[in-house]
Amino acid sequence: MLTRFTEQTTFPDAGVCIVGAGPVGIALALSCEAAGLSVLLLEAGDESDRTPARGPPTARIVDERRHAPVEVSVRTGFGGTSRWWGGRCVPYDDIDFLDRVQAPNAAWPIQHAELSRWYPAAAEFFGCGPAKFRAPLARWSRLNGATFEALERWAPHIDMGEAHRKELAASTLITVVLGASVSSLELGPDSSAVVRLMVVGDTATRSLAPVCCVLTCGGLESARLLLAAQQAHPDAFGGADGPLGRHYMGHISGKIADLVLDDPSDVDAHDFFLDGPAYARRRFAIDAAHQVSEGLLNASLWIDNPPFQDPDHRSGLLSLVWAALTLPVIGRLLVSEGVRRSHVGGRSFAWTAHLANVLRSPIATVWNLGRLLMGRYFKRPRLPGFLIRNASGRYALHYHGEHLPNPDSRVWLSDDCDTLGRPRLNIDLQYSDADARSVLRNHELLDRSLREAGLGRLEYRMPAKERLASVLAQASDGFHQIGLVRMGSSPDTSVVGPDCRVHGISNLYVVSTGVFPSSGQANPTFPAVALALRVAHALAARIAPDQKAAAT
Repeated sequence: MLTRFTEQTTFPDAGVCIVGAGPVGIALALSCEAAGLSVLLLEAGDESDRTPARGPPTARIVDERRHAPVEVSVRTGFGGTSRWWGGRCVPYDDIDFLDRVQAPNAAWPIQHAELSRWYPAAAEFFGCGPAKFRAPLARWSRLNGATFEALERWAPHIDMGEAHRKELAASTLITVVLGASVSSLELGPDSSAVVRLMVVGDTATRSLAPVCCVLTCGGLESARLLLAAQQAHPDAFGGADGPLGRHYMGHISGKIADLVLDDPSDVDAHDFFLDGPAYARRRFAIDAAHQVSEGLLNASLWIDNPPFQDPDHRSGLLSLVWAALTLPVIGRLLVSEGVRRSHVGGRSFAWTAHLANVLRSPIATVWNLGRLLMGRYFKRPRLPGFLIRNASGRYALHYHGEHLPNPDSRVWLSDDCDTLGRPRLNIDLQYSDADARSVLRNHELLDRSLREAGLGRLEYRMPAKERLASVLAQASDGFHQIGLVRMGSSPDTSVVGPDCRVHGISNLYVVSTGVFPSSGQANPTFPAVALALRVAHALAARIAPDQKAAAT
């Protein structure tokens, strides 16, 4: 059932109260329902609003070059940030869970197998096809030390609110309440349980006493709620100098080189392809053995179009797409705001050069634009992206690398509050030379492997002495929100245990990318949903007997 919070709203006595109806919260609710649990799913936004009306309070970002504005990186509303993501589904790797010398304090307290067993169910939730994430090609198997077989899969329908609305609306065990912002959670005198949630709407305020509370409202908002609760209970969550709000991670990504294929026709292996009901694409990676021997952090790399904003690409289609993205009203209809800004570039626009690109081959440009629009917006499944091919076999190489946990990369509460009385956040997302150096070494090993196999080579866009600075200059995130409520075995070094229950609190769980102890190379939404399914299974074993006892 879906309803909006008003003065007349009656909240059911549910076995599980979930805060946040993004993909993680929706997946958790549906999985709990399948296990026979009653669920109250609270969402600050509504179904139509695509602005951060009740998102996390406005934050002060210490270094705006490193972190996207909160109004871009966080979205409330039914479906959460899945309204804006690209739909990329990528699993974590075995190596991400290990205790590695090159990645201190990044080991998980569980094995990858404990999470990956839920990948098939997560793939079904996203509709991205089978949980098959390896597809080797004979020609590219010649690479030594690198691989080109890891797949990213793409959800054909990106908004998980829309994708699962009918199931939630028809459910007799799930009650979704929209426009219900949890302004605070209150712990009991001994800090061993959550005794009250304050829920604020447009016209009503309500106090709830949850049996079991699960925060699925993203890394930043989950951390904010816990930090606010810590003000009344200073020893909770490891204390003021403990792990809560620290080890903030995202990913380090950008472009410093082009990949030149020895055989330009090899680009076919790099493009999107249909695999079952959805699209997939291959990515480069340095294999685990060489990551260990070279002391590397995990990373994925893939070929891409040249920067849209640079008219030197001489592509009429890229210039036309760039021009559309420079117009915020149109651009936000085409892609998420974060993606739009990354493609638009700085404030100095070379309109004349872009216009010349379009006029150089106007018929081909219009024809290619039509094909792009048809594939992306009118065909099902939708084409998740596009690659402009060229006879030279030269393409930009995009990297997406692991970001090391660092206790000084953190968030903390401000002294002022927003209109709902919630303390605002200060955000200080930091990158290190170690993050960037690993990116450079990943490139070097991939280049060597490509040349030895006779498949291609990398050509850098800047001299060697400028590469480290270039990687650091491009380092920015704020979308993936990893590590702020980290998982671990000890309450001294982590906030939640291996089961995602907050240490020392019997009825409070956090399920989000914020609990991940390492960032790996993967976009974290897919594994976060897998984690939600794992937690739902554990909740069913723990809560269902209590519900049955109460019923009798």
